Amino acid sequence: MGQGGRRLVADARERRRPWLSVVTICLNCASELEKTMASVLRWPASEVEYIIVDGGSTDGTLELLRQYDDQLEYWVSEPDHGISDAFNKGISLCRGRIIGLLNAGDWYTAEALAAVREGFAIRPEPGVLCGRMQFWQGDRMAYCTDSEPALLARDMSVAHPACFVRASVYHALGGFDGDFRLAMDYELFLRFYSQGVTFARSSTVLTNMQHDGISEKRWRMALAETHRARQRYVPGSVYASRIYLHWLTARRYLRFALQKMGMHGLVRFYREHLAAVTKVKPS
Repeated sequence: MGQGGRRLVADARERRRPWLSVVTICLNCASELEKTMASVLRWPASEVEYIIVDGGSTDGTLELLRQYDDQLEYWVSEPDHGISDAFNKGISLCRGRIIGLLNAGDWYTAEALAAVREGFAIRPEPGVLCGRMQFWQGDRMAYCTDSEPALLARDMSVAHPACFVRASVYHALGGFDGDFRLAMDYELFLRFYSQGVTFARSSTVLTNMQHDGISEKRWRMALAETHRARQRYVPGSVYASRIYLHWLTARRYLRFALQKMGMHGLVRFYREHLAAVTKVKPS
């Protein structure tokens, strides 16, 4: 347990307010965290503050955080109540006008900072900027996915680690709902979208992710939570119906069956034509 970072040795009010804050949450991810940190710390600290919220790791994460203490804006290691609670804690600590959330193990591309700055400079000013995300399987680039906010009523159609949100949106509409354990990001963005927040898209790949997330492993629970979110924000629509939930479930079973049979060409066809957001091989 502990805390650290520049904020503890210099009053934040005496330093220039950064325009971008990045929050990483983690728990026993020391082997993956350094790559994530490096992708943020290469950016100027005068523009980007980096906050890490650790859930009380016991695997060497604290030693890594202490090693980078003078480069981090703030870090804290203490027990929390799950992913939503950790992200909300991090958001509450941010001073930037724009906030990005990056899980341990994911990493930003070198082009991300300039693309985010450009995306928020357009008029009318967006409340959320969402970009493309590159998925990896080990050291191999697997496929790339776009973000399609117009499809949020159907499914999780934006790449959360490639999304950046104005702090004012969080302040007005709230953060993550702790009742959602896996689809908390879907509930958040569907809430924003249903409340009229303006979404802008970037054609730039902003974030990289290994294709082994917890929601992929516990997909039935994740689908049930997305269904509950649709019932809350788009009640009465076909997308909030049990029939649509059954369709999503059957579609997922189909993909798993094709993968098990080694029919990778059909899996690619599924990703490119049946997924809510198309997933294409990198060029």
